[in-house]
Amino acid sequence: MSGRAALAAAAAVLIVLLFAPLLAPLIRLDISIVSEVLLMAIAAMGVNLLLGYTGLPAFGNAAYFGLGSYGAALSVKYAHAGFAGAIAIGTVAGLLGGLVLGPFLLRRRGIYFGLLSIAFGQVFYFVAYRYTDVTGGEDGMNIARPALEAANAAVPDSAFYYVAFAAFVLCLAAFRTVVASPFGRTLVAIRQNEPRVRYLGLNSDRFIFVALLLAATMTGLAGALFGLLIDFAYPLELDWHQSGDFVLMMILGGGGTVWGPLLGAGLYVIGKDIISTITPLWQIFLGALFVACVLGFPRGILGTAEAALRRRAAQRFTPDDVNAAFDPNAPVEVGRGA
Repeated sequence: MSGRAALAAAAAVLIVLLFAPLLAPLIRLDISIVSEVLLMAIAAMGVNLLLGYTGLPAFGNAAYFGLGSYGAALSVKYAHAGFAGAIAIGTVAGLLGGLVLGPFLLRRRGIYFGLLSIAFGQVFYFVAYRYTDVTGGEDGMNIARPALEAANAAVPDSAFYYVAFAAFVLCLAAFRTVVASPFGRTLVAIRQNEPRVRYLGLNSDRFIFVALLLAATMTGLAGALFGLLIDFAYPLELDWHQSGDFVLMMILGGGGTVWGPLLGAGLYVIGKDIISTITPLWQIFLGALFVACVLGFPRGILGTAEAALRRRAAQRFTPDDVNAAFDPNAPVEVGRGA
């Protein structure tokens, strides 16, 4: 896909999302579900940055998501924080989680990185589960969505959607900038051959640590907004099952792609919402959908589509085209390829 076509497709997606509050009722979809899609897409971006681009098995990102959710909920309940303040506190909580866990995670690579991230996530899970007096324990904690400080007005679901949309656009722009920068290319090089990156004089640990902090911050933001969306925080937001959902969304959409997390989150969240209203065995059917997507789209739906487009573009060039491109005496054909 050419740059112009990709830009047009991105603009079309954003326009559809901009008018989602008007379009969602037409397909009998509650706007809160669309908000959840955007928030899950932000969390899946964090996994994509670590797993899709850097090659690190980020199997414990629910730790940052839950920290963000509990950070926002606790600030509302005990510090009486406003809407924007709760979001900021939850985001900072996710960032602090990355700062605390990062030095330990950097000591390992491969599956050991993934297992260690799960272990730390479970530590936070059991703290939330056992510290009943503060977190509500197994029952979680209910909160009332705070008013927006500037207007001192409540934030209904329709207005909350645009907050989630703004957060998604901000994270998407930041994510796109990062992965297209030399920093992002270095992350891909680390995934492909980390020893070679070190031989070039680059400290791969520093790059991974920054990527981890970016992922933790985005995931913490998603968790804070999710807690305010449902007016509730509960221990399962920190559990490894939630981390698995984020990985599943990334794989469905396509790891190593910018828009893959949004596609995967949409399929997972909307699919879960629709199938769960039909049968209590929705997890079986959702799992079957996942297996079908993995078998049919080994790089994820978007990743496989992009690979097919690249192959198609490569087939347009014949050996004669290649030889002509490197032959200084070859005549120039005006209008060729138009």
